[in-house]
Amino acid sequence: MRTDEVPGAAGKTWVMPLMIERDTEQVSLPCLYMRGGSSRGGFFLDSDLPQDWSERAALLLAAYGSPDSRQIDGIGGADPLTSKAAIVAVSERDDADLDYTFCQVDISRAKVSTGGNCGNMLSAVAPFAVLRGLIPAQEGENCVRIYTTNTKQVVTARFEVKGGAPRVNGGTIVPGVPGTGATVSVDFGDCAGSVSGKLLPTGNPVDTIEVAGRRIEVSLVDAATPFVYVMAADIDANAGASAQAIQANADLMQQLEQVRGWAAVALGLVDDPKDAVRVTPNIPRVIMIAGPQSYPAGESTVAQEDVDLVVRQLAMQKPHKALAVTGAVCTAVACQVPGTVVNRCLRPGATGDIRLGHASGVLSVSAEVQLESGEVVIRRAAVNRTARLIMAGELFVPREKLEAVKKVLEP
Repeated sequence: MRTDEVPGAAGKTWVMPLMIERDTEQVSLPCLYMRGGSSRGGFFLDSDLPQDWSERAALLLAAYGSPDSRQIDGIGGADPLTSKAAIVAVSERDDADLDYTFCQVDISRAKVSTGGNCGNMLSAVAPFAVLRGLIPAQEGENCVRIYTTNTKQVVTARFEVKGGAPRVNGGTIVPGVPGTGATVSVDFGDCAGSVSGKLLPTGNPVDTIEVAGRRIEVSLVDAATPFVYVMAADIDANAGASAQAIQANADLMQQLEQVRGWAAVALGLVDDPKDAVRVTPNIPRVIMIAGPQSYPAGESTVAQEDVDLVVRQLAMQKPHKALAVTGAVCTAVACQVPGTVVNRCLRPGATGDIRLGHASGVLSVSAEVQLESGEVVIRRAAVNRTARLIMAGELFVPREKLEAVKKVLEP
């Protein structure tokens, strides 16, 4: 038996007993498996991965067990929320401490998407950096500036350190995640124009498009990540439906993808909306909305008076079982942009934190938006998450699998 030592927090090390010698038929790399918010995945140092993008993408796909709907031969969880990766490095920017690249590892295709951002995974980036010794751990509150390479924005994360390691225990609830945890506050600041360079990519708070042979109104808003919003009533849908019910409604899923395809064209990502699912499956993202209403969420019921807006998001062509942090941030901003369909559906008189009713419960978002010289300016857009380390070790990838993935890798 041999042991490997992996750098940890405050100069500590993890000692990993390995019952076998290094496998000559597999490659390996250090990996911390972490949960961030309602997502989960592998966290890697940029320096531990190939610098060539094709090599890097192939390695991630093979490590996650893709392409395979079950991802049975890797660390993927057969769900878009658990088939994500975070790549982290010390930043060379003056305004940031860390660089973070988000990767959505496709499940059934040999494709890794870096379009858009994942705020849930982002919430674990700073704790990861402390655990791997990239930044010093200070007892008490830590404030870390993170440059999101996908969206080219700087986000601020605040979290507590105790005994040289990020705190795990606390009272913060993340709907969709059992129990409670220590707070990680993520402030996106002025996050307008993450992809398009503008808060309203089309220049309009509302656009009229054709879906399934009828004209409907939608709002395309680009804050943290671009989202296109459609009112559930306009497509004869129930915004309070479960993720399973939405997935089972083939007509509804097709209409939502049509809306997303239109937005992909509006952003200049594709020329034909039908190409969006192949070329850019991760962004833009689509959210179906409605005014406050009661609906079942798992074994409990969300009361109408407890929400200001009901939302249902799609992620990688599947209904999100909760709500992306970037979706929550973008929605809270859209609520305060006059004329958007989101603003119309918002509970009248709703101020302060916006309570968003999603498939697993309620998520509150703090957003400060001001109108300056006729332009909407985002001053603050923050949400509280929790994060924790699940496993630290060495990830093994079969060389044969890696070579097979390289042959079918999609750009």
